[in-house]
Amino acid sequence: MPRNKLDVSQFALDIKPLALVELSKLVSELGVAPERLCAEVGVSNIDMCAGELISIRHTQRLIRRAIQLTGRMDLGLELGRRQNISHFGLPGFAMSVMPTFGDAVEIGARYQRQSGALMEVSYELDDDLAALIGRSRTRDPVVQRFMVEELFTSVMALCHILIGDGYQPRTIELTYPIPPYAARYLEVFGCPVRFRQPRNRFVIPRSWFGLPLASPSPVVAAELCTLLEARALSQHAPDTVATIEQVLRRPGNVAMSVGEVAAALGLSPRTLRRRLTEAGTSFRILSEHLRALEAQHLLRDKRLTVVDTGEHLGFSNARTFRRAFKRWVGEAPGTMRHNTRA
Repeated sequence: MPRNKLDVSQFALDIKPLALVELSKLVSELGVAPERLCAEVGVSNIDMCAGELISIRHTQRLIRRAIQLTGRMDLGLELGRRQNISHFGLPGFAMSVMPTFGDAVEIGARYQRQSGALMEVSYELDDDLAALIGRSRTRDPVVQRFMVEELFTSVMALCHILIGDGYQPRTIELTYPIPPYAARYLEVFGCPVRFRQPRNRFVIPRSWFGLPLASPSPVVAAELCTLLEARALSQHAPDTVATIEQVLRRPGNVAMSVGEVAAALGLSPRTLRRRLTEAGTSFRILSEHLRALEAQHLLRDKRLTVVDTGEHLGFSNARTFRRAFKRWVGEAPGTMRHNTRA
């Protein structure tokens, strides 16, 4: 039976965890330890604090778990309100030294991946109005709402930092239904909020784009933009190795063939093999490494026999599995099981 094609972008390690580290701090203040938040998600709070990139798939899990553990459906609003210029990373500092608000918006949109944006952000202009548009990378409605709330409240915080507290958006347009805590939106945004709209839009007067910023610095702006551009050019396509490993680690996928993985990612087997060769490895090396780890995990389960374990890993018979396991680990599966229990 053919496997469904997977969205490779869901596995790409391309999200800078700036906002997620702040989410971990917020959740900790609400009584949930970072270790508990990250448990069963597949990411580590220590790695996030060190700046390790994570996937949108892990991001979704982390957000949903944060909401479940705290019982706070409005976490996105609360997180966005706490943002300061450092939470936007290097692009945030670059935005703060631009000559005008419009220049800052252009920098923020151009280098959004480096600021840890959880959504895809763009903007559009007409004669009177400007609109920041947020497009979600997930179909999970709970996570979508969190991301939109975090984005637009972060934008509010950034506007106040760059041009002062006297500015409010013209209107906020949101694609999702009215949430139970909708009264908080007026408190946060101070403007009309419309739900069930075609797009998520943060609408402001076009005149804001000409507003001067408080601390412009052409020299610092040029230096930071050069650094941002160099970083952008050095960013490669999603890491093929990490993407394949994530696919194989999904339940029931460890025995997938190179053809099945390639089909799931929308690639030809030849292209997948070429990319792995360029990365200095092969599909066989990755597959056997993960199957060895899975085999050791399964053999610790007293309910499973060696035959059961071999079948789970895609082997046609126990003898073939035993030979492969001994090649991987250096001992027979029965010996390993006995030593582990001892």
